Amino acid sequence: RNGEVLAMTSKPEFDANAFVGGVSSEVWRSVARDPDKPMLNRATQAQLAPGSIFKPIVALAGLLEGVIDEDFQVLCTGGAPFYGRYFRCHRSAGHGWVNMASALRDSCDVYFYNLGKELGIDRIAQYAELAGFGAETGIDLPGEAEGIVPSSRWKVRFFRDRWYAGETISVSIGQGALTVTPLQAAHAIGGLAMGGVWHQPRLVSDEDAAKMFPQFSPPAPRRAEISPEQLAPILKGMWQVVNDGGTGGRAMIPGLSVCGKTGSAQRISRTLAFENDDPRLLDDGWFVAFAPCEAPEIAVSVLFENGEHGSWAAPIARDVIKAYFDKQD
Repeated sequence: RNGEVLAMTSKPEFDANAFVGGVSSEVWRSVARDPDKPMLNRATQAQLAPGSIFKPIVALAGLLEGVIDEDFQVLCTGGAPFYGRYFRCHRSAGHGWVNMASALRDSCDVYFYNLGKELGIDRIAQYAELAGFGAETGIDLPGEAEGIVPSSRWKVRFFRDRWYAGETISVSIGQGALTVTPLQAAHAIGGLAMGGVWHQPRLVSDEDAAKMFPQFSPPAPRRAEISPEQLAPILKGMWQVVNDGGTGGRAMIPGLSVCGKTGSAQRISRTLAFENDDPRLLDDGWFVAFAPCEAPEIAVSVLFENGEHGSWAAPIARDVIKAYFDKQD
């Protein structure tokens, strides 16, 4: 509700005590050369494809642009052809007829392939940037990464090439050139939960900042005109993800209404991952959530590197949310 960060962690970690009074060359080499990069603050610096946790943003774009309404349906038979290429859904048997809520609940790729095609890359980019992707959140920590929000302008600038329509299909499910940080994911979903109000994340509380700096005033949030009616089908789908047989059922907490979204994101093509047989190339598992759904107090983002499925990141978010409300009780 105000952007204050309650908890942040990054693993694998290193022993900070070894750096007190000067670090030995042996310890420095072991940490600096560790292939798992323990000195990388993954919460603010890991820039990875978000996978399906990006779908609520694409859904928001479709609703606000009037491209679809909540009753828009797509038949998923396990995949669909776009621009001469067949794009598969994660469920090979397909999901049958799906609308927005059920597509979010079951994370149907074919629904969002079709929505992405109708929107086009630049409108997807517009709403991704509105949610805070592709830019620093402004958290009071050094070295924050921006991530990448691809667009036709972005591709011309960095690759001197035009955007191809087929590339939009991958971005619509959080793949392709799109990358985000875990902090950006929490920031984006928290603002969506608040009805289009994105507060700047910060570690120092407003109260403590005012004590140190008498002239301090909290940064104004970024706002968008989003009505409760426009958000309703997205929130309905995110509630079903956790509470109605969706992909994030492991985040369910009895007596508490949790809304969430799973994501599974490829690091490289599955063919190359299989050929290299390297566990560091397995898919990443993501989960974003907020609670309670009807009056959000806390937003959580979990990146489970090489966890393969967002369903395995969901219990981590569940434990964080449960700890927060257990402390209140």
